Amino acid sequence: MARRRKNQPTDASFYRAAFRWMGVGIEFCLVIGFFVFGGYWLDKLENTSPGWMILGFFIGFAVMMYIIIKRAKQTEQEFDQESCDDETDQ
Repeated sequence: MARRRKNQPTDASFYRAAFRWMGVGIEFCLVIGFFVFGGYWLDKLENTSPGWMILGFFIGFAVMMYIIIKRAKQTEQEFDQESCDDETDQ
């Protein structure tokens, strides 16, 4: 017997937003990895153990937090605009 799932979103915008934020998660990992690798390279170059690598992690984390907050505000504005458009259509 097939069971119908309750509360399963059928709107395409739900999936679009979910994939957008999954992409942000992947980007988060890549950017932090890039900065950590850069710090690792500087540590090897200057023969300083974890200093630059730790600094690279925090710089990468700060950059990605800035990008995430910026994108969240943009997504919120898009959602508000779509809500206003839906209200005017009714």
